[in-house]
Amino acid sequence: MYYPKAIITDQDKAMGNAIRKVFPKTRHRFSSWHIRKHETEHLRSYVSRYIDFQETRKQWVNTTWEDMRIKYEVKSNCWLNDMYNQRIHWAKPFLKDIFFAGMTTTGRSESINSFFDGFVNSRTMLNEFIVQYDKAVESRRAAEEDEDFKTMNSRPILSLVHPIKAKAGQFYTRKMFDTFKKEWTEAITNLTHDTITKTTEESTYRVGQLDVDNKYWCIVTFCSLNQVSITCSCSMYETNEILCKHSLYVMKKKHVQELPNQYILPYKLGNVSIGLGEINNENGVSAYTFFCLRSNFTKIIEQARDSPSEIQKLNTILISLLNDQANRKNSMSLENAYQSSCMGASQVDMVPHLFIRDPLGPITTKGCPKLASRIKSSLEAPKKRTCSYCQGLGHYATSCSKTKANESLKET
Repeated sequence: MYYPKAIITDQDKAMGNAIRKVFPKTRHRFSSWHIRKHETEHLRSYVSRYIDFQETRKQWVNTTWEDMRIKYEVKSNCWLNDMYNQRIHWAKPFLKDIFFAGMTTTGRSESINSFFDGFVNSRTMLNEFIVQYDKAVESRRAAEEDEDFKTMNSRPILSLVHPIKAKAGQFYTRKMFDTFKKEWTEAITNLTHDTITKTTEESTYRVGQLDVDNKYWCIVTFCSLNQVSITCSCSMYETNEILCKHSLYVMKKKHVQELPNQYILPYKLGNVSIGLGEINNENGVSAYTFFCLRSNFTKIIEQARDSPSEIQKLNTILISLLNDQANRKNSMSLENAYQSSCMGASQVDMVPHLFIRDPLGPITTKGCPKLASRIKSSLEAPKKRTCSYCQGLGHYATSCSKTKANESLKET
């Protein structure tokens, strides 16, 4: 059975139990969006009760959990304690060894909304939704084809042509190169290092920014025994599969002349061909198959455009394929015409017996009502007025009767 390497979900307990049972080898991560949402709801009382709570949160990495729990009176059955017990599912130090492609949220709401933005809304009927869905898919395919065309027919403008950066610009896609370029800029402008150990085959450095205490710097290990190998304690390559600024800094200092091939993954390349795979079914050819075929056809034309002989060979193959398809279509049309004539003769007597009637009455349609809106979270729901003095509902401290009574007692 195939197990996915990673799954990102919300903090649903039933879903977590199912993942542990069905995918025992899969790393389960909590969505950071849901954690931030619950954080705002559950930590509000700590922020209002302790003035230094917000500032102390930034220093939790240096504070033991017991010290913080005692100082802020964290109970064993509260949300904050539960999150600490489940830290392997959301804390970055526990998730550095698994590839997440830079994703920290499920992307469920934002990705679906952006995909259908401009095509459907709450008033879209079901029959219209099918048409609009096809248009949305076609628009996404067209955008991907346009990006593929730009990647294949353009090259990034390099201000400082270093061999490592030049190779990345040659092989990476446009989006991946933009990410690489940010890391490279940081590596050559804002980093320094301290040497920990150094031998002829392996060296270890502490790399970080000049304005940051070196105890927070990352540990980079560079090995050149058989081939160039580099690892960093920030684990950006393990989680995003692109080299971090600390690794690039060490490679530049060690005079590495090009980006090692093992750090350029095939699916991040701009010249990779899209495979059709087993994406068709018995009923016909899928839209994804057409997209893959069209994309690969465009790429082979671009690769052969510099050779007239290759273009001529490609044209000969296409003409042969066109003739084969024309013959196939002609034979199919003759066969369909014969079958339709036989079916038409057998169905003549059935026509008078077919009646289409109107429904007996109005029928309630299924699905989302036209005037329906999404369910709002507790953060968006209207809050009841709460008195900060007596903690009562329905009034504020300015109109609290207990406040006025206490003030009158003080005056007397």
